[in-house]
Amino acid sequence: MTVAELIEQLKDYPGDMRVLTLGYEGGYNDTQLHTEEIVFNFSKNDAWYYGPHECVKFTDEQTGTKCLIVTRVK
Repeated sequence: MTVAELIEQLKDYPGDMRVLTLGYEGGYNDTQLHTEEIVFNFSKNDAWYYGPHECVKFTDEQTGTKCLIVTRVK
């Protein structure tokens, strides 16, 4: 999903609606935004519980694609 696609989907919701994400062991957390350099389809992430993409700092790659990351506030 791109930022433009996300904005388009968010237009269907009231501007004052809270945005939450799943908590680690249940419940919900507030969200925060940051950017990271990401390597897409990182081949070493083959376990079912890993996503297919990985942050450059956890790979041997030198560069990745700058992406917006939505995470939970701890």
